[in-house]
Amino acid sequence: MLKIKIVTVSLCGFILTSCSPAKTIANLFYENDAAPWETVDAFYYPDRADLTISQSMPDVDGVAGCREIVRYMSSVNNDPQLLRGDYECGVGRIDKAEYAGVNVYRLTVR
Repeated sequence: MLKIKIVTVSLCGFILTSCSPAKTIANLFYENDAAPWETVDAFYYPDRADLTISQSMPDVDGVAGCREIVRYMSSVNNDPQLLRGDYECGVGRIDKAEYAGVNVYRLTVR
């Protein structure tokens, strides 16, 4: 019986250390929004046909703040209705060396 408990505790410890509890909780309770501890980055694309051109604003005030920033950026570019442009909000940036300078997020929302 003791061996089963040791194996169970060891397995649970391995699972918890191999994944991010904060990310797991955010995925469960904040499916379409930022958790209070996550950052949000705003990305605006003036031409939806050419996504290589973009404007960004890091660490905005949540998804609502991202949408406000994008509305401002699009109005400055004479596209307040986003007929030509597009945007996305990157939620919960994952900082890992193996991504080699590419931004990877837990979630992207519009």
